[in-house]
Amino acid sequence: MLGLTSICIFLFSALSLAVTSGYSFGALPLLLASTCLLWKRPRLNLQRQDYLLLGTLLLYFFVFTANMLYHADPTRELDIPLRALLAAPVLLLLLAYPPRPAAWWSGVAIGAIASAALAFWQLIVLHLERPQAATSNAIHYGNASMLLGMLLLCGLGWAREQRNRTTWTLLILAGTLAGVLGSIVSGSRGGWLVLPVCTGIIALHHAKTHDKRYIIGAVIVIIITLGSLTYALPNSQIRKRMDIAVNEMQDFEYGADLKWSSVGQRLEMWRTALLMSSEHVWMGIGRTGYLEEKRIMVAEGKMSDVISNYTNAHNDYLDTLVKRGITGLLALLLLFLAPLALFARALRHSASPAQPYALAGVVLCTCYMIFGLTTSSLTLNIGIIMLVFPMVILWSMLRHQERTT
Repeated sequence: MLGLTSICIFLFSALSLAVTSGYSFGALPLLLASTCLLWKRPRLNLQRQDYLLLGTLLLYFFVFTANMLYHADPTRELDIPLRALLAAPVLLLLLAYPPRPAAWWSGVAIGAIASAALAFWQLIVLHLERPQAATSNAIHYGNASMLLGMLLLCGLGWAREQRNRTTWTLLILAGTLAGVLGSIVSGSRGGWLVLPVCTGIIALHHAKTHDKRYIIGAVIVIIITLGSLTYALPNSQIRKRMDIAVNEMQDFEYGADLKWSSVGQRLEMWRTALLMSSEHVWMGIGRTGYLEEKRIMVAEGKMSDVISNYTNAHNDYLDTLVKRGITGLLALLLLFLAPLALFARALRHSASPAQPYALAGVVLCTCYMIFGLTTSSLTLNIGIIMLVFPMVILWSMLRHQERTT
């Protein structure tokens, strides 16, 4: 069973962005394998932290499902909270049969490299303005690619302890670079905010055991060098997207009509979401009510018709608030903050073998909290799956290291 979970974890990470719905090749077998717990009944030795993580996943599922049923939303909307529920038995399986660390780190590295290669092929050969690898759109690809890159950066401490540490270090660094570059060529500006925040978190962590000035200085040099190189490249996506954002914000300052710009559309979606949510604070108005209210506001001239066809508010927090109300927003925040607190506590108190997984868990939650500021990450399958499944994978490996240290 240990071999099976390791293979599934590798496939989940390696195929997540390079193959359409590639994460299913690892996630589905893990879910099916979790049924063996019904008759094998391994000793799980669950602790309070394990129950808290399980409870967070289940609470998110029940709150969102109850709200969707209350508003009579389409049944396909249940797919999103259902993924959180399905992650719970997978967590129990991985706690009983934790995967090999090499399967996780190599899978994430290969996944980042393969998806970046596909994105560059789309950019250079197919001449796509914004590559999206094998995902649904460039925004979600860019965010997920940056996520893989930042997770890999957390694995450098693990790589240094391996027998073939040079090979592992080079693979992880190559994956990190591929993940960051994949995000850059996608043109997804919201994901770029993750780079300085997460590298800062990682630098501060390593500064506890190494020379603080050296670590932080090296990170600053890396960020500046990488940013400068990618900005200076011919047809640089960073330069194009940043110039567009600056121009749009300047136009907004001078009162120009921004309904055709991405910045203007986001501002309009955020404004209307806040306006709608003010009248339905506790339970929201549901997805069906949200779309109907938008049609009414367009007819009354209170909202630009350019954004009438968008099904979300391009912000996880506002989208949840307007559709699910305060109760849904609290469940969403708990989904981010409770695991963040668990991983952060482990980062402070666990032995060194467990620290790469604790650090990666902190980075995972931080990334999603930032992604949610400019897009609705959790309205698509890839968004919720790339949160809850890495979360339970990292937690199982963290707990395994704590038990064996």
